[in-house]
Amino acid sequence: MSEEKVSGGVQSLEIGLHVFNSLVEHNNPIMLKDLSHKLGMHPAKVHRYLASLIRMNYARQLEDGQYGLGEQAWRLGLRCIQHTDTLQLVQSQIYEMQGKIGSSIQISKWSPRGPLVVQSIESLHPVSIVTRVGSIMPLVNSAAGRIYASYLPEHLVRPLMEEEWKKHTSSNKTLSPKNWEEFLILKNQIQAQKMSVAQGDLLTGINAVGLPIFNTYNAIEFCIVVIDSEDMLPIQANHEKIIFLKQMAESINQYIRER
Repeated sequence: MSEEKVSGGVQSLEIGLHVFNSLVEHNNPIMLKDLSHKLGMHPAKVHRYLASLIRMNYARQLEDGQYGLGEQAWRLGLRCIQHTDTLQLVQSQIYEMQGKIGSSIQISKWSPRGPLVVQSIESLHPVSIVTRVGSIMPLVNSAAGRIYASYLPEHLVRPLMEEEWKKHTSSNKTLSPKNWEEFLILKNQIQAQKMSVAQGDLLTGINAVGLPIFNTYNAIEFCIVVIDSEDMLPIQANHEKIIFLKQMAESINQYIRER
């Protein structure tokens, strides 16, 4: 098979990556004609590259004809997130925290779809946790979601939260908080305590504590969520385990600030 070469590279590969990058940058599904206009390429040519990206699972075509990212693209992004410098830098402190408290720990990073679980450390004692690496956590009723909703700009989080409220209303289920106004009250509490809690919100009898970790620009970098049974992880602010977790989180934040 012959390949077009330019400056020691493969031109067709570069064009294909250009199409892929446009899908990534657009963030939402897009119609072929709009993608072609964005790229300045003929639709038939763009379609050929999309067909190859779909075969390799880096893109997918939705039922309405729009094109979006495929599962392989999300796996690639997840791998990159898992190896970010800051997260790798504090792995020893995270494992120290888990070793002392014994509970499950999940690390999440922000993604366009919500908090993305990028690391999971199993509990040192039996506890039923089913969340997997690569899962997207809800914003309204998960510990990670409440942290991100409290520290990210409203225009990023509110539309996703409104979708969650709408979805549960249509299925006759209620979420707590019930609406944006109720959430703002919770947000003030979370920012004051630098901690969120979820008490049986996702799994009956399971508590979760979310702790925000910030980068050197004081923006949230990732979230640590500690998960255990309600007996093993009380959520009272004055409990020794909660005090320890907040001290560990502050130690990690200080280390990042001073590095």
